[in-house]
Amino acid sequence: MRRHAPWIACLAGLVALVALLPLFDAPQPRGVRLTRAQARVIADREMTRLGAKVDQLWGVVTWENHVLIEEELKGNADLRRRAGLDPIVGPRLVCYQVSYFFRGLPKFPQGADVYVDPRTGAVVGARRRTQNEAPARPFSDAQARAAADKFLSSHTLPGVINPQFEDIRPTVFRHRVDKLVRYRVPSTFPTGKVVMLVGVYFIGDQFAGWMPLEEYADGSQFQGGGFEVAGLFLQYIVVLPLLLILLIIFLKKYHAGEVGVRTASYLFAATAVLSIVINALVGPAQSIGTGFGPALDGQQTMIAMVAFKFLFYDLVVCAVVFFAWAAGESYARERWGERLASFDAILRRDAVNATVGRSVLRGLLFAPVVAAAAYAVGAIPLLFGAARATIGPTMYILGMGSVITPVVGAAIDAIRASVVLLLFIIAFFARKRLMWLGVVVAAVVGAVWLVTELPLDPPWFGMLLGFGGILVATAIFFYYDLLTAANALFFGGLVYAYFPFLRFAEGDALTVTAAAFAVPVVAGLGFATLGLMTRREVVYTYEDLAPHVKRIVERERVKAEIDAANRIQAALLPLDTPHLAGASVASHYRAATEIGGDYFDFLEQPTGEIGIAFGDVSGHGLTSGIVMSMAKSALLVQVEYDSSPRAVLDMLNDIVIRTAPQRIMMTFFFGLLDPRAQTLRFSSAGHLDPYVYRVATGRLEALSSWGYPLGVRRREPFRELMVEFQSGDRLVLYSDGLIEAVDDDGEPFGFERFEQTIISSGHLSADDIKKSLLNAVKKFTHNRPPEDDQTLVVVAFEEPALELPVRTRSVEVVSAATVN
Repeated sequence: MRRHAPWIACLAGLVALVALLPLFDAPQPRGVRLTRAQARVIADREMTRLGAKVDQLWGVVTWENHVLIEEELKGNADLRRRAGLDPIVGPRLVCYQVSYFFRGLPKFPQGADVYVDPRTGAVVGARRRTQNEAPARPFSDAQARAAADKFLSSHTLPGVINPQFEDIRPTVFRHRVDKLVRYRVPSTFPTGKVVMLVGVYFIGDQFAGWMPLEEYADGSQFQGGGFEVAGLFLQYIVVLPLLLILLIIFLKKYHAGEVGVRTASYLFAATAVLSIVINALVGPAQSIGTGFGPALDGQQTMIAMVAFKFLFYDLVVCAVVFFAWAAGESYARERWGERLASFDAILRRDAVNATVGRSVLRGLLFAPVVAAAAYAVGAIPLLFGAARATIGPTMYILGMGSVITPVVGAAIDAIRASVVLLLFIIAFFARKRLMWLGVVVAAVVGAVWLVTELPLDPPWFGMLLGFGGILVATAIFFYYDLLTAANALFFGGLVYAYFPFLRFAEGDALTVTAAAFAVPVVAGLGFATLGLMTRREVVYTYEDLAPHVKRIVERERVKAEIDAANRIQAALLPLDTPHLAGASVASHYRAATEIGGDYFDFLEQPTGEIGIAFGDVSGHGLTSGIVMSMAKSALLVQVEYDSSPRAVLDMLNDIVIRTAPQRIMMTFFFGLLDPRAQTLRFSSAGHLDPYVYRVATGRLEALSSWGYPLGVRRREPFRELMVEFQSGDRLVLYSDGLIEAVDDDGEPFGFERFEQTIISSGHLSADDIKKSLLNAVKKFTHNRPPEDDQTLVVVAFEEPALELPVRTRSVEVVSAATVN
């Protein structure tokens, strides 16, 4: 199934596109035959006829949608289709606009405008301008009206039938008066409150051209736009925090030697070059309405705008790609190293092989699914009437740069999405076992970045619902590999951008656009075929990996061993505190490293007593954890044979001396608590003295039972003592990790603070005493990570003893020493 899934998905994607694309057809221009280059030639010719010196002008070809008409037709797909065929509305609806600017002079006023019908090549409107200070001979309203009437009667203009004089509007300059003679063009086509006009222009007494005009009948102004600025701002909001997060992660991993910058540098350079190319393509069109000061002409303004965008946005995105690969590669290799094999082959300059070829071919086959998924999510608001379709990516083909603009844009999207969204975000959250959140974050960032931007109005729908293609690419990454997902995004972006226009283009426009789409597709298919023909799979050995990758592998091997040891140690600690008649118990354990050297346990005895074991191996880490585990195993055996505290410590001491490494010692406390009699028999091997809080006096006492730590060849036997408790008394056992916890200045928490905290909270329950002690340490250390393991056990005696303690001659009954 895995082998045939791409072919099945390709067929399903094509079927889905056939079903979905008609929902987005209404605003698509039908019958476009002219290319942008052909429109420019026609416009230059018309400007020459009007007396303009084209060689002194800088021209920019864009695509013009007459927004007033589009606004009135929105929501009615059938009416929008018929509008393109209407003899008056049709020529006005969409056309190539060639805007001219004076070279070497301030950008505004603009030099000229020409509208060219993309279907017939007819000039729909042409107007030249001149500098505001240029003089001209006077021209009366009557003369202007007569000249305009003569022009209209002697010319057949697209979109102008039976014009009716409306008014004359003068524009007064210092040395001349320009005039606009306006005519209403009656139309029976339902365009709402929009009326059609045509204007004839004069610079002084010189004819300057004509233009189709539209306006609201009530004289109101069109309100729209603004989303582009808001959308760019939102992208900044997403990109800049992402860059900061990536930088922090990168610096940490770079310091640990877990990142390589060579591949990241290649991706940075590739993204930067593609950004420069696409800025050069779309920059002229995007700069039409932009000004950068009166000193710059149109071309200089475009260069300044493109440079500003490249420095303050594109380079930021390039940096995000750089850090995302450097950080994300290490995360991905922890779980999905095999999914980077194809990328590794390319980076090793070994791209022509079956492994890479298979990934490229699968990416090609999945391309229709990526495009169909994007359109499928966008179709939801269309079906519910909440949004309307717009011209979408066709705008980039006709009005933004050239027919290759979608190719460059798809390449940038493929790099950004595959590296940042898949390699970093998905892998980062997967490492934290929050895969679902990673998918959500990747989908949100991809939608804000306008990967496969949806052609919807209001445009917020396009940003909110632009996650369909990203989700499919994520699934491809999970099921196959990163290179397959990247190719699916690239070729899917081409299908998404070109298919809507190719369905209606004709003539040269169809030929050129189809070639722009076919060249990368055929090149990708040929490359994939060449690689598959080699039948050579990429198989890497450990020695083939980059040094930083080896470090990642070694770190993960050690981490896996530590995780296994951590799980074993966790199994040695009690899962829950025991339930005692007349008493309650609370406990806490926090290791300073992955493997701790502290140990505590509760061991139920057949007599009803509870064995309380409390140990601390010198140091912490793997060695200490192993010694602790060994002691636990020996303890479980000993208590089955003889559970008296003195016998337990004697046996443990022998085990540690014989098996533990030199210089490893272990302090240990073991006691048998009788909850009915509320007595504790205990012995200590150098462990810190437990505390007893006496409720009757409000004083604190220490249970002292001196003895050498385990692992020392002692000279005196261990002592076994017994202590009695009253209702309300508290027993506190602890490790030195709490006493030696330090603040920012290196001062330890100390016994005095520890004792005062017990005294002030001694009347509380066992759990509340535990919380008071831990909070006091946490507040003192300002939440610094512990430098040693921290263990705490609190026993609260709530009810009177049920029976007298049983005493033997071998046990010394003691009164604990009072703490001053």
